[in-house]
Amino acid sequence: MKLLILLLPSLFLTANGCLRVRWMDKCSPTDPAIYLFAYSNDVNYSYVRSSREFLDPTIKRLPTRFVKTATVRFDIKTKEDIVFHDGDTFVDSYTAAHKHMDQQEVEPSQSFDSIETGSDVLDMLERFINTNRPNICGSFALIHMKRCPNEVEISKIVEKLRAYHIQLSLAVVHPSSGGLHPETLYDLAAKTNGFCTFSNDQDADSVVPHAIWPNLHYSLNLRVSGTGKMVLPSLTLPKQLYMPPQMFVGVQRTATAESFQSLAISFYDAQTEDTIHFSKTREEWKIDQFHSFNAFREWGFLKIYPSVYNITLEYSYTMEDIIQIRIVANDPNDHWLPYQDV
Repeated sequence: MKLLILLLPSLFLTANGCLRVRWMDKCSPTDPAIYLFAYSNDVNYSYVRSSREFLDPTIKRLPTRFVKTATVRFDIKTKEDIVFHDGDTFVDSYTAAHKHMDQQEVEPSQSFDSIETGSDVLDMLERFINTNRPNICGSFALIHMKRCPNEVEISKIVEKLRAYHIQLSLAVVHPSSGGLHPETLYDLAAKTNGFCTFSNDQDADSVVPHAIWPNLHYSLNLRVSGTGKMVLPSLTLPKQLYMPPQMFVGVQRTATAESFQSLAISFYDAQTEDTIHFSKTREEWKIDQFHSFNAFREWGFLKIYPSVYNITLEYSYTMEDIIQIRIVANDPNDHWLPYQDV
């Protein structure tokens, strides 16, 4: 009984006279975690390898909270176990993981036979959580895929991903190799503070957070339609960062939507009183260097020193859609960001 009484202040909060449960987090954003590299058996593996090799030298010299790499192929007739690669350091584990991937690549004979068969990516994520391995909480999952789920209902897996604070970077190749609902992937990312981009093969992971910038410092979903302007929650960077942050913006839920027309974001630096402004029209977005069919990224405009940025957004849409804004850094945040059901 004494133990229960001692625990009550950490489990319950009183608000407006009501007793509310506050579940304790399983981990913090600075705790050691797993880096999961998952890819569909449908993808062109040569592009997975080349994009990874481009990042390898940088990843191996940067500070990181990751302690182990896990890998798995999914969308395959015979489900494969998630492999956790041992090593004395994260770099050792990361190197072993990529050797393993290069040995197995993809197996076309094991791909699903029908385009009507949906991706089993949601099942893969649940199996990853259910391994109950150390450091699952706070993990980062970079997922290359080409097949979309058939599911629309995702509340169960969203609840689990939130409970374990697993951040998703979904690099989805368009056109799809099967499945019915690409918007499910975008919604999954929106509800878990992840990010989802639809791109061609060679640019699949160019417009998603990855192991160099995995740590979330700002996350916002906005349901918009028509033309408007709004003041967004401010961005606070309380400490000096190792490298400038990057911003990723998803402007529509699928690769084929025609809703997005233009968007402009302004950042007012309260310390220097400088305003950083950039805009993107549908025409400019289509010829971006790192092309995505539904997203873009910006980098180099936020500084590494502590600051507070006031943010405003202007937008123009022909129909309702959802904007995802994510700002990530190499340095971990000191607290988890709240989730949204938008």
